[in-house]
Amino acid sequence: MRKLNFLILTGILSFTLSCGQQKRYVAYKVQEGETMSDIAQRSDMSLDDLLRLNPDVDKNPEVNTVIVIPNPKVRKNISSDTSKFDETNNTNEGNSQIEQSNQTNNSELENDSLSENYQTTVIKSYETHKVLAGETVYRITKKYGITKENLIKLNPEFPDIKSNTLSIGQVLKVKAVEEIVTINKEEVLKQYLTHTVKSKETIFSLTRYYNVTKEELIKLNPEFPDLVDNKLSIGQLLKIKPIEKVKDTDAFVFYQDTIQENAAVKLALLLPFRAKEYDTVPSKQIFKSKLANMVTDFYMGTEIAIDSIKKQGIQVDLAVFDTGKKGRNITEILSANALDSVDVVIGPFYSEKANLVAKEVNTSVIFPNYSKNLEKLSSSRLIKSAPEKSMHLDYLSNYLKENYNGETILIVGDNQDNSKKSIDHIISSLKKHDSISAIHIITPDVEDGYIKKERFTDKMSQEKPNWVIFTSDDKVVVADALNSMIGLPDEIAVQVFTTDKNKAYNETDNNKLAKINFTFVSNTFIDNQSDDVKLFFKKFKSRNHALPSEYAIKGFDITYDILMRLASGKNLNKTFKKGISLRVENKFDYHKKIFGSTSNHGLFMVKYNRDLSLSRLK
Repeated sequence: MRKLNFLILTGILSFTLSCGQQKRYVAYKVQEGETMSDIAQRSDMSLDDLLRLNPDVDKNPEVNTVIVIPNPKVRKNISSDTSKFDETNNTNEGNSQIEQSNQTNNSELENDSLSENYQTTVIKSYETHKVLAGETVYRITKKYGITKENLIKLNPEFPDIKSNTLSIGQVLKVKAVEEIVTINKEEVLKQYLTHTVKSKETIFSLTRYYNVTKEELIKLNPEFPDLVDNKLSIGQLLKIKPIEKVKDTDAFVFYQDTIQENAAVKLALLLPFRAKEYDTVPSKQIFKSKLANMVTDFYMGTEIAIDSIKKQGIQVDLAVFDTGKKGRNITEILSANALDSVDVVIGPFYSEKANLVAKEVNTSVIFPNYSKNLEKLSSSRLIKSAPEKSMHLDYLSNYLKENYNGETILIVGDNQDNSKKSIDHIISSLKKHDSISAIHIITPDVEDGYIKKERFTDKMSQEKPNWVIFTSDDKVVVADALNSMIGLPDEIAVQVFTTDKNKAYNETDNNKLAKINFTFVSNTFIDNQSDDVKLFFKKFKSRNHALPSEYAIKGFDITYDILMRLASGKNLNKTFKKGISLRVENKFDYHKKIFGSTSNHGLFMVKYNRDLSLSRLK
């Protein structure tokens, strides 16, 4: 079976090693302020031994992390009443997190030997009550022997309980039940693509990365009911999708955000604010400039990213430089050696100036824009945050090969050189698939410049879906071909693909695009329903009294990603090898050429749905 990089099996090991009637190991929940060193000392063992028992837990675990420790009542060469943990348990009985094997069956780890094939984890489920007509808060609390305060705490989603207001049919949690569940990792790994939860990971980050829904995750992992409330535990082994649905080309390597102790980053931001030139210009006049809006929005996104990073304990020293009109101030900035001591440079906005800066400084330079000259930027210190257009073509071709299932394939071109090259590239790629043989090329008639609908329908199948790939960005050709697709008979199923949703598609109503399952390669994808995205939008609006633009989100994503990677204490290029990162709407999948620049391969395959929402297919 294929081995995926992230399936290095770690987590909370379950083992017991019988000693009379006692279990030698028990589960322990880390309390606030505790370190592994503290726990090791109280367990009368070395820190190294404790870490070996808990390979997925670092030296400073989060509160409520479940770890394995020796049973305080089972010790070699010491009496059972001298345990420091027992002393803690006696002096703080109500708060003790130790699961004693002689107190309850649910607190035992059930295996009789140390085994890497099993993972034991503590989960919480709830006893519930469905509100009936005539029932009151008082009656329910008396029935289950709980206080009103406990009922409120168990049901934060129902704040009206405070005012004794209930609704018939309301399902209330009335009791929390903790139990230890043992998972046979070997069996799970045979059947599923899995993920072991690490610090700071969220439901949103996992579902977005693996392109699954929260509902799908919950359905596959009924043993973890807290997923419903977006709660994860470090070390959880989650089933992501059945192994038969994992494609050979899937390479899930998720970059794990880590923060080095006392992390500090010096950031230089080079943007064309053109402050001196705009000094006497009215603000309304300034913001008629597209560039001024782009730069301002990018900077506002950067500010929020820096604030977010600082709140996580990372020191950020920011130096902002105005590069002036078309980067005229850059030579002066370089001459003053102003960038000599920084850890990373974001900017400038102009491609030719980015190349210049990258050649002159001794640190990484992030080019934050897309430019038609991206492929010409070759400095070894330059990091291109936007994917090159040539990558879009490869991404589309690979997606089609991965998902081909007998569809009829048609390619629409416009007889121009760029379109011809794209057609040749797609055909060359698709024909590497064993089952793809016939590919139909359709271009406008030489005489009238149009493509008649019959030229499509004559080639299309009514029994199987039809794929129509657009390689033209000519507005007339695109509009004509789209109209033909929209007017197809209902019995013909079609899905239209393109490498980029450019201006040629802007005049077509989205409802019509949805009707033909319009699918395109994009360097951004945003899930507006996710809590994380909503939080970002809320913060941005609160601070700037406006919703974030594409450039504001780009400013946030690029800055946050780079600062977080540097906060790990590792070389930036080394972090790129650790995996892909997904931020608010951008994917960062960096690859460095041996003697050249670093490029971002982070792309999405996006499809219009009938309700005008967008789905990420890849």
